[in-house]
Amino acid sequence: MNVFNPRFVSAAIAVVLATAATGASAQDFQYNCQNEPVKIEIPGGRLDNALKQLRLATRCPISGTTLARGKRSKPVVGMMTPEQALQTMLNGTGLQGNPIKQGLEITRLPR
Repeated sequence: MNVFNPRFVSAAIAVVLATAATGASAQDFQYNCQNEPVKIEIPGGRLDNALKQLRLATRCPISGTTLARGKRSKPVVGMMTPEQALQTMLNGTGLQGNPIKQGLEITRLPR
C-alpha cells in the first residue's frame, strides 16, 4: 500500500482535524463557581454521573468525587446555590458537601 495515496492522506488529515476540533471544545469550558442560585434539573441515578452534571450546570469544580462510586442520588430540581444543590444530591448517601475556595468538596459524614 502506498502511504502517499491521496485518499489515505485525505483521511489522515480529516482525523487530525476532527481530533483538534474536539480538543478545542473541551478547552473552552472554564470554571466560574459563584454562590448564586442557578436552575438545576438533574435526574436521580448514579451519583458520579449526577456530580458531573452538577459541575457543568454550576461551573463549580467538585473534589472528593471518588467517594461517590457505587452510590445513587435523588433528583435535584429547582433554583438553588451550588452548595444547596450538592447537599440535596448527597442526602442519604453518607456524604456531605462543603464549600471550598472556588468550588465544592465531598467528604464522609462524621460518625
